[in-house]
Amino acid sequence: MALHFHPFGRRPVFSRADERHACRIDGEIVLTEKMVSYEGRLINLSRGGAMFRPRLAYLMNRRGDAVQVQVAGLALPGEIVATSPLGFGVRFETPLTEGELAHLLAHHTAEIEPA
Repeated sequence: MALHFHPFGRRPVFSRADERHACRIDGEIVLTEKMVSYEGRLINLSRGGAMFRPRLAYLMNRRGDAVQVQVAGLALPGEIVATSPLGFGVRFETPLTEGELAHLLAHHTAEIEPA
């Protein structure tokens, strides 16, 4: 994530370095310190991180917790950097390679459209 400063001295403006892909990929997130896991789904993905939506009805603020996202046969270590009504924003320890990103996007599950 790049930080750009406004020319008139206003607040800094954040921009993403990597393209974000909307997706629906089932998996789980493991809080590595407590060894507690939650099933859920990645709902968007970039090389640097993802938004993970647990199946829980209530999301606790877990900012700063070390996690491992386990999805599509990959274990991706990272940290929760945000909690929102959408889920947990996770920043990966190391950016995904193009191959890993393609592998994950290939596991995107299409929702069945009602007839």
